[in-house]
Amino acid sequence: MHGTLLWGRAFIVAVLLSVGLHDAVAGTACSDKPPQPESIQQAFQAAYKLHQKLEATQPQVGLVARVGQDLSKYGLRYSHIAFVRKDAASGQWRIVHLLNACNSNQSAIWNEGLANFFLDDLHAYEAMLIVPSPALQAKLLAIVDSESAVLNMHQPLYNMLAYPFSDKYQNSNQWALELLAQALSQQAAMVTPVANRKQAQQWLKLTNYEPTTLKLGAMTRLGARVFKANVAFDDHPNERRFADLIDTATVESMVVYARKVDPGSSFEVIK
Repeated sequence: MHGTLLWGRAFIVAVLLSVGLHDAVAGTACSDKPPQPESIQQAFQAAYKLHQKLEATQPQVGLVARVGQDLSKYGLRYSHIAFVRKDAASGQWRIVHLLNACNSNQSAIWNEGLANFFLDDLHAYEAMLIVPSPALQAKLLAIVDSESAVLNMHQPLYNMLAYPFSDKYQNSNQWALELLAQALSQQAAMVTPVANRKQAQQWLKLTNYEPTTLKLGAMTRLGARVFKANVAFDDHPNERRFADLIDTATVESMVVYARKVDPGSSFEVIK
């Protein structure tokens, strides 16, 4: 794959110590501070534990979530979700996910190793592994391995709090959710399966996906909009926004949805 799909960040530990890697993040705080040896060690330990679990379960494709920020005041644990599958050529487990370029409103799709997934200044070195049912895995793998499918569902204009039923912006969890919707529509053998973001969002509505609602006052929204390039609210319905209710795609909302639409899926926390 080429184009916007970026294949890997092949960092050597010595390079990590000298230049840092906070050029692209999702679910973490941007920082120019290079990663510290302790955080690098923790990242590799977390990657090893995830690798062991993947080797034991051998999914065709799964989803893995991380704890990038402390979101406990919103009742949330995980900040970012990605796909994970074994690369056929190298035999290595790879992460495919949407990342926001620091201090910008732009994003790209990244394909990288397990350790890199945990090297973004995380709040906690914990992961949740979601393994869909075998039938859904087959549909998801075909999509995740397709450059055209992955990029077709990607909106480079990033908004950390994107409204899940608008295609104006996109956040990392929303991108993964829309690919999941596409796979589910194919599994349901629809006459016309989901082929674009608008159709994915219609499918999510029809199958009763419920986003997470955050209570954000006007001053909080104004501060976020003024000082953060990757936050916008103009895609949210006025009646919700002016009531201080911001709906967005979160890992927790995806877990609830996956349990409902794919009863054969499994969920495991890896610490």
